[in-house]
Amino acid sequence: MVSGKLNIGLQTKLAQKLLITPQMKQSLNILQMPITELVQELNTYLEENPVLEEVQEGEEKSAEELKNEDNFEDDLLKMDWDELYRDNEELQYSPSSDEGYDFEKFIGRSDNLFDHLMFQLKIMGMGSEAEKIGEYIIGNLSEDGFFRLPCAEVAEYFGCQERQVEAVLDVIKGFEPSGIASSNLRECICRQLADFGTEEVYVELVAELLENYEEELINFKYADIMKSIGIEQDTFEYLLFLIRKTDPRPGLSFQKGENRHVTPDVYIARKGDDFDVVLNEDGMPSLRTSAYYMRLLKSANVDAKAKEYLEEKIKGAVWLIKSLNKRQKAIYRVVRAIIDAQKPFFLGNVKHLSPLKLKDIAEVTELHESTVSRVTSGKYAMTEHGVMELKSFFVKGLDTAEGDMSTDRVKEMIKGIIDEEPADSPHSDQKIVEILQKKGIKIARRTVAKYRDELNIPTKSQRKKTGR
Repeated sequence: MVSGKLNIGLQTKLAQKLLITPQMKQSLNILQMPITELVQELNTYLEENPVLEEVQEGEEKSAEELKNEDNFEDDLLKMDWDELYRDNEELQYSPSSDEGYDFEKFIGRSDNLFDHLMFQLKIMGMGSEAEKIGEYIIGNLSEDGFFRLPCAEVAEYFGCQERQVEAVLDVIKGFEPSGIASSNLRECICRQLADFGTEEVYVELVAELLENYEEELINFKYADIMKSIGIEQDTFEYLLFLIRKTDPRPGLSFQKGENRHVTPDVYIARKGDDFDVVLNEDGMPSLRTSAYYMRLLKSANVDAKAKEYLEEKIKGAVWLIKSLNKRQKAIYRVVRAIIDAQKPFFLGNVKHLSPLKLKDIAEVTELHESTVSRVTSGKYAMTEHGVMELKSFFVKGLDTAEGDMSTDRVKEMIKGIIDEEPADSPHSDQKIVEILQKKGIKIARRTVAKYRDELNIPTKSQRKKTGR
């Protein structure tokens, strides 16, 4: 038996690590927040950081304040915070003025739930039969946005298979507002939590609460629930917080002219053959750093502990203001690039969106792909077509002889080929591949099969049997 030896020694190892500072994390969060969350967050910052001041409308800084800020910028640089000032931007954030711009075209007509969902259905390019099924489902939603008809009943009405109805229903369940077309409260709330990015373990716990402990929740028997499930009080309180932040009746936001829960972060207004991009800054406070605390920090009467506190608060205030300015610039650049890439759609010249990737917008705006993703995630634009999520403008495409073609357009072509095929001799998926390849479209057989399933079109043998 070979005896083992224990070698003890010191080793030096050089490695690169990416560390996200609290300030960087704050900046990323601000970039990703939609307008409603951002306004709430800024109000919280104003309460917590005494260095931040809200500039009231019509208020201007005095010459002395401006001079003090200029002098203090040099002091900040000496504090080794130069990364915060490499752009030499002013220490303030002021929302842009929308005076003179007419937003009546955006709010003049009311949009009901049916129209809102039908618009989302049509841009999916699922085919006429699926759209008819989808229209039937949307038309039979309850006032609060639930779908409670059995799929078998819908299938019988259209003379199709139940799985076709289920496939269309699953697509509609992914529409905005989140939780729409759910069959029960549990499904509605859990879908919303999943859309919010809630960790799966908490979504499962909420589902268990709503499935098995509804009566206990109604009667506030929280202790019995925690004992039965085996969770701590802080975890249970967090689950209750998650439930409270959802909308248990998502369809009601469109009833009786009430405001919808989605607030657009940007308005896209047409001007002839061009478009204006106007950021929604409603409720955004105008911020600046406090000249008083800046002077106080330079005072010789401030002790070390107070100075450290002020340095921390001033650094946070400066970073926040710079993050806000960068956020607004990034949103404007990304939306402007999206308009240029999807201009035919915005002009109403085409039915479907063109293929577009995050990489394409990143190259045009000179921003990182992750930044473009954060800018478009969870944010909405008000257009002449209605309210659209920014990430919905990104569409996958296929290589063709004429360049990229959107998947919606390819699905439309597959549907057209099948509609024109002989009823007694339907095309196989491979035959459809060959027809598309002759038109310059490179596509695999499994991709054709996938798109055919998404269009709820039966297989070759099933179509031959039914005489389609």
